[in-house]
Amino acid sequence: MKTTLLTSLIAFLLMNAAFSETPIHFPQVSGKDLNGTPWTAPSGFPAERTLVVVGFEEVQQAGIDTWLAGFDVKNPAAKIPWIEMPLIQNPGMFMRWFINTGMRGGIPDKETRAHVWSAYTDKKAFMQACGMDTEQTVYALVVDREGRVLASESGNYTESGAEKLKKKLLHGTHF
Repeated sequence: MKTTLLTSLIAFLLMNAAFSETPIHFPQVSGKDLNGTPWTAPSGFPAERTLVVVGFEEVQQAGIDTWLAGFDVKNPAAKIPWIEMPLIQNPGMFMRWFINTGMRGGIPDKETRAHVWSAYTDKKAFMQACGMDTEQTVYALVVDREGRVLASESGNYTESGAEKLKKKLLHGTHF
């Protein structure tokens, strides 16, 4: 009797734990990069595993830049597939044009603009799906084309955070 009760309790706890875990998955979203080229994420990411740096406010650009510089993404020898993704609550077509025009003006390099994918979407739902708990910081993610978030770090670049992301980013990839 005790064994049956104990076995039932363990099974219940394991089943409850399995159902309470929320999977972290990058939602499907689409738009245009700052050059006007259409994109769809995550299926259209530049590689099977891509570094995606997400920010919410213009003042966070410095934090985003720490990740991009730390991974040396603009160095062709680094061969790091990357996307910078400003996450913006959808303000309507006119405001999207206004925001994109402003960002485009601040980034003169056409190659860099191709990597900036503004996501105009339901921020709260997007953040919840990706396991992001605040808009007060930036996030660096490694995401595969199926949308699995393989690794995630919040805040500015750190060596330890970069090592964690690099292990997932470079695992099984041949650059």
